[in-house]
Amino acid sequence: MRARTYLAALITLITLPAAALADPIVIGFSAPDTGPAATAALWQRWGVDLALDEINKSGGLLGQKVQILEEDNHCNPSEAVNAANKLVEAKVAAIIGAHCSSATLATMPIVKDAKIPMVEGVATSPKITELSGVGGNEWVFRINPSDQDMMVGLGRYLKEHTNFHKVAVIAEDTDFGRGGVTAFADVAKGDGITLLSTDYYPQNEPDFTTILTRVQQLHPDAIALFQLGGDQINFLRNAMQMGLTIPYTGRVELGGKNMQIIEQGGMEGSVSAWPYSTLIDAPINKQFVAAIQAKDHSIPYLQTWAGYDCFRLIAQAIKAAGSAEPAKIRDALQHITFVNAMGRTVKFDDHNQAGTTIVINRVQDKTVKVAEVLELK
Repeated sequence: MRARTYLAALITLITLPAAALADPIVIGFSAPDTGPAATAALWQRWGVDLALDEINKSGGLLGQKVQILEEDNHCNPSEAVNAANKLVEAKVAAIIGAHCSSATLATMPIVKDAKIPMVEGVATSPKITELSGVGGNEWVFRINPSDQDMMVGLGRYLKEHTNFHKVAVIAEDTDFGRGGVTAFADVAKGDGITLLSTDYYPQNEPDFTTILTRVQQLHPDAIALFQLGGDQINFLRNAMQMGLTIPYTGRVELGGKNMQIIEQGGMEGSVSAWPYSTLIDAPINKQFVAAIQAKDHSIPYLQTWAGYDCFRLIAQAIKAAGSAEPAKIRDALQHITFVNAMGRTVKFDDHNQAGTTIVINRVQDKTVKVAEVLELK
């Protein structure tokens, strides 16, 4: 009986396809599974999982299956370093991450020293652009535009299409918050926008009543927000409870969990710059939206798109390199031409940035609409 069992096992091994016998290609994923961006991390994982399913169902990469190794960075710089070190020790081929700007900036020296490429699709700090590619770190790539790029597009739109002449700014005290505020302030000067005030607060602030009371007394035309989703929904609820009817701008999310506020009329007239929209009319985007709706019973969000395209981009680089060696993947990324989920053909510039699309969203009649789609030159 035992001999027959061994023989059956041997026959099974012989008849298995080569991809089943080969070691899998492992892609690292540094994400804020806990902390202020936990919900957004879940949305990003939807995109990663969809890309992973599509690639493995089509035969994997280089005749090997692909696996994801995920580490929680808590949207915190020190935890991001720990997560990155774990992924480096696991000898992953490449890394998707690290979602939050502070976490990404903390991870950048780790991947540079380890010589493992990292592709980012959510973090927007302009510092990432400055430090990547010819800025000194050739191992970090970003597919979404920075806050500086998005604020240039937003500032132009606000000047030409709104009456937002006086704006109060509220931001989390992080690299994302401060980077966004700096970019918005730079653009405001040239677009005739006066900043009435700037308030920073620590992440996970439980109550924004004091800040909102002070800002309300300034009578701004709009409030520019630079904060993560968990804090943002609390902020917006506080504003509604106080009866504020001031529209929002900056990097306010016009969708996601904020849809409940939008549908109640709490964000009427708000205008925001965003790297992705489900409303982009391209066949590949429609397929992507339909796939996420079928799989996760939701529309894809910015973070979902980022996870999906970061994974697809790494997979394309592995195919182009004909290798899962990190250095060869890095070299392939530097020269790759990629069609993203919005149907845009992009390439990385000398700072390893490929974010060229800026979507201007606007709330009208309790509905989010695409007001304009800008392409960076």
